[in-house]
Amino acid sequence: MAVRQTDALRARNSHAYNCCLRQPLTNTVSPKPSSGTAVPYHHGNLRHALIAEGRTALEEIGAHELSLRYLARAVGVSEAAPSRHFAGKEGLLAAIAADGFLELAALRSTIEACDESAMAKAYRMMRTYVEFAQQHKGLFDLMVGPRLIVRDNYPELVEAGTKSFNLFASSVQDAAVESGWQKRSLPLVTHAAWSMEHGLATLILSGRAPQIGYSVRIDQMIHFSICMFLSAVAAGPSHLEAWIRLPATPAKTEV
Repeated sequence: MAVRQTDALRARNSHAYNCCLRQPLTNTVSPKPSSGTAVPYHHGNLRHALIAEGRTALEEIGAHELSLRYLARAVGVSEAAPSRHFAGKEGLLAAIAADGFLELAALRSTIEACDESAMAKAYRMMRTYVEFAQQHKGLFDLMVGPRLIVRDNYPELVEAGTKSFNLFASSVQDAAVESGWQKRSLPLVTHAAWSMEHGLATLILSGRAPQIGYSVRIDQMIHFSICMFLSAVAAGPSHLEAWIRLPATPAKTEV
């Protein structure tokens, strides 16, 4: 049985949650790369130029049409040059996806370093994920979609994705611990938060949300949904236990 929160703890959680509610609805993600002239390069940075051009191309033509030959023409090199840096198209796509995760991780590192409450940081971590997806639709689809099947073949991609996720998970877990959640519950809280942010992102990008006939703005839906989830975290495990014990619940989950 989880330990009940003290009045002081509940007050602190309420203050942290209110900080989330006061978060501005402006984007915190850097703008996506704009298309234009080919990226100049010199010996040593062709790989970077190809990845940058590949990210732009993802937003314009998609992963299916993207090729090493296309990028070679875009940056003004021979068709054989990109093969010195990538193991075929799959290697190129993996490198681009890794670059996306590194950018997301950098945004999350900035949030981690800021002087805010754990709950406010968790809010910003989740919101940044959704905004990143909105601003980099083609890249995000490559990062999380089925195009890259055997991700374990690309250590750089796995490392970058893990770095981004761990920053997010650490923030959510810090907020949960302050709200009285026990250590054994943290993996479940983390995955629930991940489901929330990823569900928001994919529904919005697929054009399925907001639902037709409902007068809801997208930014309003994002803000409300994340705050609603974090308010449940702030309520603590004892609040959830009452719901888990309802007769309609098929199985008991330890919290």
